[in-house]
Amino acid sequence: MEVIDKPRAKNTDKLAEELFIRSLKILGGLKKLVEYRNLTWLPSLAEAAYVVVLRNEALKGYQEIARELGITEQTVKNIINADEEKVMEYLEGELEEKPSEHIAGGIVKYAYKKMKEEYEN
Repeated sequence: MEVIDKPRAKNTDKLAEELFIRSLKILGGLKKLVEYRNLTWLPSLAEAAYVVVLRNEALKGYQEIARELGITEQTVKNIINADEEKVMEYLEGELEEKPSEHIAGGIVKYAYKKMKEEYEN
């Protein structure tokens, strides 16, 4: 059973949007996505941004997040458990094979980590 504290975030939409934009910047910006023809990443990044915010800021459980976003609980778990360091190594060309991680989840988790570091400093 998951133990959840009191929510910290008041505006999950605003935070998810900021996280989405930060994730795009990590990837090199919107134009870079067009160049790589990875436009299918946009919905996945948006979904992952909401999952990360709802989990880390609104402190919602997997099942509640899945219901709210209309996705499976397994997708929520895959995003939350993605290894952001492995994903970043893959994107930077340091790994030959694509990791089994949720790529968008790893990107967003990396962006979230950087965002939190900026706010704490």
